[in-house]
Amino acid sequence: MAYVIVVLFAAALAGWAVLAQARRFPGSLARAVLPRHTEDRRPLAQTRANVRTLEQTARSEESTARTEVAALEESRERDLRAAEQRIASLEKPGRGRRLGALGELTLYEHTLVKQPPTGAVRTLQLADLRVRFESGDSCYYLYVLKADGTPDRTNYPRRTGEGEEAKGYTEDRVRDFCDAVQSAVARENDFRATLPEQLKQAQRDRDLLERDTEAVERARKRLAEIRARNKDSPRLTEARAELEAARLEWRRHTGRMPPP
Repeated sequence: MAYVIVVLFAAALAGWAVLAQARRFPGSLARAVLPRHTEDRRPLAQTRANVRTLEQTARSEESTARTEVAALEESRERDLRAAEQRIASLEKPGRGRRLGALGELTLYEHTLVKQPPTGAVRTLQLADLRVRFESGDSCYYLYVLKADGTPDRTNYPRRTGEGEEAKGYTEDRVRDFCDAVQSAVARENDFRATLPEQLKQAQRDRDLLERDTEAVERARKRLAEIRARNKDSPRLTEARAELEAARLEWRRHTGRMPPP
């Protein structure tokens, strides 16, 4: 059974190939497929192949040039978006990245956010904050003094119990968080001190990117030149004329005009 299927499939393929050949060389089935007419088919087959090769070369060349233009345009747009985002992040830094948290406090690049169990969330800008650690009998304390001197205290109950029963905080953990806040404050103060110049530089970088269209324009010009050259290509015009002559010659012998 399998052998029969294979034979039938091969016969179908052969039949399809004969029909395809007959469509390319219409008029006489013998002239289209038999080996003794190979030389009769050669001019039409060869001129077709020449035209296809030249057309494919032209399409490939244009495709490569279009891809280059698209890649340069996309790269420029990506760089411009990044420059705009950089300016926006300097003009409105927001909270920034989350750096850590302990109890009611969450530390970000530019802010310290306090969310007590009851009451409203408070956001403190890190710039010029002062932070200190104190140890009490039952709690550790983290004091945050705002730029105007207003204090804000957060309590961390001392650790009690062991293993799964343990509750509260160790001194090291509170001190480490205090150190992290102090480091973030120092970085924020440096950031704020250099912010005006950073913003000016970011704006200059953005302006330079907007004016720098040389690479894109050069690629667009090259694409236009390739299209113009291919449109008026003497070689392709000549090849198409030779193909048309071969088609007319085929019709003269068979009475049927073959496809290009």
